[in-house]
Amino acid sequence: MCVGWQVGIQAQDLQVSKTGNTEPSIQVETLVAENKIIISDASGVILQQVDYTFPSNQDPSFLVYGNPSESIIRENIANFLWINRQGKIIHSESNSSGSEDGEVVSELATDPQFRTQVIYNPKIVFGNSVGSSAQLITSKKKTISLHFSTTRQLRGVHVSNNGAFVALVTAQNGLDDLVKIFDRYGNSITQWEFSQPVEGVEFSQDGRYHTLFSGGRVGVYDSYTSQRVGSSSVRGNPILTAAYLPSKSTIAVITADVDESLIQQTGLKLSVYPTVTDLELHQINIVERRISKQKFKILDIKQYAPINLSQKGDFLLLTGLASEFVLR
Repeated sequence: MCVGWQVGIQAQDLQVSKTGNTEPSIQVETLVAENKIIISDASGVILQQVDYTFPSNQDPSFLVYGNPSESIIRENIANFLWINRQGKIIHSESNSSGSEDGEVVSELATDPQFRTQVIYNPKIVFGNSVGSSAQLITSKKKTISLHFSTTRQLRGVHVSNNGAFVALVTAQNGLDDLVKIFDRYGNSITQWEFSQPVEGVEFSQDGRYHTLFSGGRVGVYDSYTSQRVGSSSVRGNPILTAAYLPSKSTIAVITADVDESLIQQTGLKLSVYPTVTDLELHQINIVERRISKQKFKILDIKQYAPINLSQKGDFLLLTGLASEFVLR
């Protein structure tokens, strides 16, 4: 179904089609009185039922990351429990730094299929400085350290949609953000500096091109040549996501107005979803140095999952909203 517009007749233009609904398929129910956690699909079919003893006092860090094949429980600030398909807890891993000065709640970053998992602590206090740490969890539940610093915080951890790559965004007051890129095995690939706070990282399908973006600026980097391919500032609403189409030498940028106050995160899904309005597609042709902008002909649309813009051949697929959009 076409959303109702296409841009002019220029060869590098992108067309947009709506392809379906992307409402989350995983639901998590915690039965404290029965000491059970139930993970089911959207139709109510139980995928896993876990026996879990809840503490007498509420644990503010408790969170369930639900997945059909392997779910994860976060508890006690920095502890993670892995649950298999039979609903048994098969592994426990502590992500505590041991710092006597304190640390924030540890987080999990993963691709939608849980193929690549990273547990990280975005902020650890070391006396008068603030650092962070991140470690990869292998398929055999071994840990590989990706990052440890006593001076740089983790602004974000991004795993590619196919689980092949991990990006760590580190920040320090007065310095540019530093983005470190790893493969799924923990091998360091490259790193980039970005002059604005990095809010997102998107990878091309082969992992060669890395698209970094802040609220109002986007940059594309080539890991083969270690060079910046192109960058641009975007005016108006903040950037929702961005990605690069190398076959068209075009950066596709999606901007929107999002009511952040409505977002409440529960595992990998959002239990209260924002409404995205004023959705726009910006096309930045880095060869012809040409920028065009077009609005989506929809008034508003619900967000149902983390926003992702992935490359499919010569097309880009925008997911995370109530409808998927193919950008041609």
